[in-house]
Amino acid sequence: MTKLVNRVSREQANHAISRASHSLVTEGFDVTNEDENFVRSVLTGERTEAQFHQAIKRKFDV
Repeated sequence: MTKLVNRVSREQANHAISRASHSLVTEGFDVTNEDENFVRSVLTGERTEAQFHQAIKRKFDV
């Protein structure tokens, strides 16, 4: 599995996640710490994009 090519710093990931989480909560979605941590791990290159897609498929049964 390949890692995300354009990974970002932890600080950049935290900023992006904060903004995205706020928008999602405003729209009525529940964003957990687990969700934020998983997205952060993909953005920073700790996990692969393929792992991200697999996790989403499992979580939402698609």
